[in-house]
Amino acid sequence: MIRFAIAAVFALTVLPAPHAKASDAGHHCAPTAEIVQMAVTARKLGAEADATQADILANDAVEERYVPAVPSLVEWVYTLPEEQLTDEVAASFEEACGANIN
Repeated sequence: MIRFAIAAVFALTVLPAPHAKASDAGHHCAPTAEIVQMAVTARKLGAEADATQADILANDAVEERYVPAVPSLVEWVYTLPEEQLTDEVAASFEEACGANIN
């Protein structure tokens, strides 16, 4: 179930534009997985979704091209059951991202 959700979020937020080269597509996986990890960490610390989104958007570590994906990724993280809030979420997201590219 979590892999389906990951694939759905990925497809809606970070798939490269049709004009992007296939070799560039995999470069989206690690940065978006980092955004997922930031959201997981913030949620585990008790932050609300809006505050988490604002903090991530204020973070200079997020490249400008990934800013549009932040709201969807944060929203997705906040839909996960608490027991799934582990470091594995970001790793699974990155793995699913790579699988969708190949």
